[in-house]
Amino acid sequence: MKSIDINALLSTLGHNLHTIRNARKETLQSVAEDIGITHPVISKIENGRYPNLQLNLLVKLCNHYNVSLQQALSLEVANIFQLTNNGEGHQKLIGQELSSGYELYIQQLLNENKFLKEQSNQLIDKLGR
Repeated sequence: MKSIDINALLSTLGHNLHTIRNARKETLQSVAEDIGITHPVISKIENGRYPNLQLNLLVKLCNHYNVSLQQALSLEVANIFQLTNNGEGHQKLIGQELSSGYELYIQQLLNENKFLKEQSNQLIDKLGR
């Protein structure tokens, strides 16, 4: 199994949170106030430039947006598209993606899910010490 590229993970996570926030038509300031941090921190997270992101902050963001950690991490890609569906473009993208490799796509998601669960468990173990 290949190792996780933390910068790529933070970038993906940030992009997804940005997409969800915009789909909900929320401002950086309103989200920050609701979860008790400053809006520049939210901006850094969304831009993938917040390497010290802690699990408790990520959970607060997920709870605020009413999404699962898996959705925020792109493990449930179709759900992210549902949250941001603004018309036919996303539906076509999903259709093309699924039709050109549905089984491979599902297997990739399952593999990533397993890998990230293992990484999460290791992180939780470290935090629990």
